[in-house]
Amino acid sequence: MTHVSKRYARQARFHGIGAEGQERLMEKRVLVVGLGALGAAVSDQLVRAGVSLVLVDRDYVEVTNLQRQTLYVEQDALSETPKAIAALERLRAINSDIELDAQIVDVSWDWLRALPHVDLVLDATDNVETRLLLNDFALDRGIPFLFASCVGAYGMNYTVMPGEAPCLRCLMRHLPLAGQTCATAGVVAPIVQHVASRQVVEALKFLTGRPEKMERRLLIEDMWENQSQRLDVARLIDVSCPSCQTHDYPSLVSNRQQTSLLCGRDVVQVRRSIEGLAPIANLLERADIAVKRTPFTLEWRWRNHRMLLFKDGRVLVHGVNDAHVAVAMVDECLGT
Repeated sequence: MTHVSKRYARQARFHGIGAEGQERLMEKRVLVVGLGALGAAVSDQLVRAGVSLVLVDRDYVEVTNLQRQTLYVEQDALSETPKAIAALERLRAINSDIELDAQIVDVSWDWLRALPHVDLVLDATDNVETRLLLNDFALDRGIPFLFASCVGAYGMNYTVMPGEAPCLRCLMRHLPLAGQTCATAGVVAPIVQHVASRQVVEALKFLTGRPEKMERRLLIEDMWENQSQRLDVARLIDVSCPSCQTHDYPSLVSNRQQTSLLCGRDVVQVRRSIEGLAPIANLLERADIAVKRTPFTLEWRWRNHRMLLFKDGRVLVHGVNDAHVAVAMVDECLGT
């Protein structure tokens, strides 16, 4: 028995997967968008199952993440390591036999349209705009999109299959996605693992060639109140849906918001076009602004607010929740 076959022996012994299914898993490539609590959990399980991943996240590790985001350790928070980098390091240590690609980006249509083939899209995001973008991307590519969400002890799972049942856009007016967040209602780790495990088992069914076994209903769970529902949502299909019915895919557009408020935090993200971090660091230092440099970011303080610049031109302005104020502060530092 080879090293690889020994690694997956117990999984391949399961009748639903088998040796043939395991071989299929090792040929697949999955896009995981968001590497917070859900993204960390699904990535860990898929890597251990032998699935290659494209990992994408726009943020960095903070100490408040450590309670539930299982790929990260205290040093990641102390050094404010980008989640994509910290996750890549841990996952490579878990399984060096698979292909892993990690990118520090805020996912957009421009980025997605250049993405090589993936077999499946896993949602681990925290905002409606990105979820609808992934919904449209997956439908356009003809691949499944596995939606998931959790807050408090409450979680949801739903699989969007091209050509079948409603898509996420159809369900948006029926789902409670615009209310509480982890910052306002909190979140307990067990619901994260529960929802993530449901995502992964559906992914395994599809990737091993068993789509007939996949759950087509909307799953809702409140672990604290011991309540669960499985809802048939076929009747909720929107016959005029621009995503799954007319295939106009309204989220697949190049123009991106120049500002966005990060979920549950007094942090505004401002986009700028830059040509590398070094020229910006030099500009700030010439203005007698102390700059902390890392391979991935620049950090400085302006008007007693922390500013963090990523290589892709995104500036996180901390301690504000007004986009106009954030833009003005970035303009003062970097110019217009």
